[in-house]
Amino acid sequence: MPVYEYRCDSCREITTVFGAVSDKLDHVTCESCGVVKAHRIVSRPSVRLSNLSKLERLDPKYDNQIDQAIARNPAADPDRLINRRGDISKGRDND
Repeated sequence: MPVYEYRCDSCREITTVFGAVSDKLDHVTCESCGVVKAHRIVSRPSVRLSNLSKLERLDPKYDNQIDQAIARNPAADPDRLINRRGDISKGRDND
Protein backbone atom coordinates (compact mmCIF):
# COMPACT_ATOMS: atom_id res chain seq x y z
CA MET A 1 0.00 0.00 0.00
CA PRO A 2 1.51 3.33 -1.01
CA VAL A 3 2.40 6.02 1.49
CA TYR A 4 1.38 9.58 0.67
CA GLU A 5 2.65 12.66 2.45
CA TYR A 6 0.84 15.98 2.72
CA ARG A 7 2.18 19.32 3.97
CA CYS A 8 -0.28 21.46 5.90
CA ASP A 9 -0.72 24.94 4.41
CA SER A 10 -1.37 26.30 7.89
CA CYS A 11 1.32 24.88 10.18
CA ARG A 12 3.68 23.37 7.53
CA GLU A 13 3.75 19.98 9.33
CA ILE A 14 3.78 16.77 7.29
CA THR A 15 0.97 14.22 7.59
CA THR A 16 1.49 10.65 6.36
CA VAL A 17 -1.48 8.79 4.85
CA PHE A 18 -1.61 5.12 3.85
CA GLY A 19 -3.99 4.43 0.98
CA ALA A 20 -4.56 2.51 -2.21
CA VAL A 21 -3.72 4.11 -5.54
CA SER A 22 -7.43 4.20 -6.36
CA ASP A 23 -8.35 6.06 -3.14
CA LYS A 24 -9.34 9.68 -3.60
CA LEU A 25 -7.57 11.67 -0.93
CA ASP A 26 -8.87 15.15 -1.74
CA HIS A 27 -9.39 16.32 1.84
CA VAL A 28 -6.59 15.37 4.21
CA THR A 29 -6.76 16.63 7.78
CA CYS A 30 -3.50 17.78 9.37
CA GLU A 31 -2.60 15.60 12.37
CA SER A 32 -0.97 18.57 14.13
CA CYS A 33 -3.47 21.40 13.86
CA GLY A 34 -6.62 19.70 12.47
CA VAL A 35 -6.95 22.00 9.44
CA VAL A 36 -8.13 20.44 6.17
CA LYS A 37 -5.77 22.51 4.01
CA ALA A 38 -2.91 20.29 2.92
CA HIS A 39 -1.26 19.59 -0.41
CA ARG A 40 0.45 16.41 -1.49
CA ILE A 41 4.24 16.44 -1.61
CA VAL A 42 6.69 14.09 -3.28
CA SER A 43 8.47 11.98 -0.70
CA ARG A 44 11.46 9.68 -0.87
CA PRO A 45 10.85 6.09 -1.98
CA SER A 46 11.27 3.36 0.57
CA VAL A 47 13.89 0.72 -0.23
CA ARG A 48 14.74 -2.36 1.79
CA LEU A 49 18.39 -3.27 1.86
CA SER A 50 20.07 -6.45 2.99
CA ASN A 51 22.61 -6.22 5.78
CA LEU A 52 25.39 -6.78 3.25
CA SER A 53 24.10 -3.92 1.09
CA LYS A 54 24.00 -1.67 4.14
CA LEU A 55 27.63 -2.54 4.92
CA GLU A 56 28.66 -1.81 1.32
CA ARG A 57 27.06 1.64 1.48
CA LEU A 58 28.95 2.67 4.62
CA ASP A 59 31.60 5.32 4.38
CA PRO A 60 35.07 3.73 3.99
CA LYS A 61 36.20 5.43 7.20
CA TYR A 62 34.04 2.91 9.09
CA ASP A 63 35.86 -0.14 7.62
CA ASN A 64 38.35 -0.19 10.50
CA GLN A 65 35.54 -0.03 13.08
CA ILE A 66 33.73 -2.92 11.38
CA ASP A 67 36.91 -5.02 11.29
CA GLN A 68 37.46 -4.37 15.00
CA ALA A 69 33.85 -5.33 15.82
CA ILE A 70 34.19 -8.58 13.87
CA ALA A 71 37.49 -9.35 15.65
CA ARG A 72 35.79 -8.86 19.05
CA ASN A 73 32.71 -10.87 18.10
CA PRO A 74 33.05 -13.43 15.27
CA ALA A 75 29.24 -13.77 15.14
CA ALA A 76 29.15 -10.20 13.75
CA ASP A 77 30.94 -11.33 10.56
CA PRO A 78 28.37 -11.32 7.71
CA ASP A 79 30.43 -13.96 5.85
CA ARG A 80 30.73 -16.37 8.80
CA LEU A 81 28.33 -18.95 7.36
CA ILE A 82 30.01 -18.92 3.96
CA ASN A 83 33.45 -19.22 5.54
CA ARG A 84 32.30 -22.12 7.73
CA ARG A 85 30.94 -23.96 4.70
CA GLY A 86 34.36 -24.26 3.08
CA ASP A 87 35.31 -24.55 -0.58
CA ILE A 88 32.36 -25.95 -2.53
CA SER A 89 34.02 -25.76 -5.96
CA LYS A 90 35.64 -29.20 -5.44
CA GLY A 91 32.35 -30.96 -4.86
CA ARG A 92 31.65 -33.66 -2.29
CA ASP A 93 34.08 -36.43 -1.52
CA ASN A 94 32.59 -39.92 -1.68
CA ASP A 95 34.64 -41.41 1.17
